[in-house]
Amino acid sequence: MLRRAIPWCLMCGVAFFGAERSAAAERTVTLPPVTSANPAARLLIGSNIHFGLVRTLGYDSATTALHGLAQIGAASFRDYLPWQSFSFPPQGPTLVKSQRLMNFLPQTKLKPVLNVGSTNSFVPGGIPPLSDDALGVFDAYLKKVVELTRPYDPIYEIWNEWNMDIGTGTRLPRLVGEGPASDPRSAVNYVRVANSAVRAIKSANAQAAVIVGAVGDDIDWKWARAIVRDGAMNGADGLSVHLYNHCLKPQNRTATELIGRVKRLQQELMQDRGGVVTPIYVTEFSWPTSTEPCGLLPLAAGYNFAQFIMQSATIPWIKGIWVHELKDIGPSPTDREQNFGLFTFHDEPKPAACFVREATDLVRSADHVDVQEPLLDVFIFRARRGARQNIVLWTSNSAVKARYELLNPPGALGRPMCDEAAPASGPQGNVGPNPVVYDIDASAPVTVRVLN
Repeated sequence: MLRRAIPWCLMCGVAFFGAERSAAAERTVTLPPVTSANPAARLLIGSNIHFGLVRTLGYDSATTALHGLAQIGAASFRDYLPWQSFSFPPQGPTLVKSQRLMNFLPQTKLKPVLNVGSTNSFVPGGIPPLSDDALGVFDAYLKKVVELTRPYDPIYEIWNEWNMDIGTGTRLPRLVGEGPASDPRSAVNYVRVANSAVRAIKSANAQAAVIVGAVGDDIDWKWARAIVRDGAMNGADGLSVHLYNHCLKPQNRTATELIGRVKRLQQELMQDRGGVVTPIYVTEFSWPTSTEPCGLLPLAAGYNFAQFIMQSATIPWIKGIWVHELKDIGPSPTDREQNFGLFTFHDEPKPAACFVREATDLVRSADHVDVQEPLLDVFIFRARRGARQNIVLWTSNSAVKARYELLNPPGALGRPMCDEAAPASGPQGNVGPNPVVYDIDASAPVTVRVLN
């Protein structure tokens, strides 16, 4: 659950996606009227919350949390229903903790994602459950979870960042690659637990959706590829991953970098799986607004969220994305772990709350979405809803400047996202990381010239 600093060189070998940039470039793009739909409505957009843990972390009001989720337009939330929340008397598993979550679930119709697992020191062999006896107790817990939560039709996610930290004891050095079988965090050990968990959940509810992975920092996706290779997807409905880049060099702390990285994962999985496309759920992504070297300015974080939502909506195999998280979990401005929220610890919205809402509104009801990158780090996004469409332009970060002109339709008017005070933009102007949104007729082609 902790968002550790990613080493500055972690992504040195990552291939970035897009066009080539020259010292000065110009490109004209024509978007013809849509003839075949690519709807965005299938993308589940939500946020992490924390009612299932013993620690309150500021989530002391269901009403406030529901209001925050509504403010960002969330269709889902992700929370934890840990193994430690249950006792195991002779008559079977009994829920003894996580009552705040159980009280929260019936208060909303939003789609839950319930992360299940975490070590249990009260169960012999439960750190982690690799023995047959421990797996038996683990499976009994999961079946009880399904019994208790079935009315809410959740997605179940197996464990959290197994590859980073097993949960108790002395913190081990970072695991690189799939790891040896002697390391409890290794891919082969996770696969054993994931397979057992999927079988247990599906036996309790054959229609239950189950995702595996919850992959934390994973250089070159070696651990993720190993668990898929070794069968973690058997019976599962998707692979979940966590995406962060807040401690990379500033020019790489972007939504574009995250999208490039998850595209690379899909490409490599397709190679490993003979062309099979893997459904991917991004169950954590975010940028902290802490006042320390890895923190972003609140507006920069907001721009990133909007860009990530719009780009994700154009990728059919990304099935859902969850911001980590709804609110800051502490009041310290310098503690990175406390500053990932869309709202402050005192529930005041940061700029990101607006950007998440506006981007979500753009894609939620769209019957077609697409995105182009005519010049490197310069994007043109389209979301159509019947007879109208939004054309949105942005650059990946503040270091990338561009000019644009809508040649057709003439006289189009746009506005900067989440800046109601700004005057309407004409058909041409400068663009940076704050998306500029145009609302125009969808029946005619749109022609845009971009320059940098």
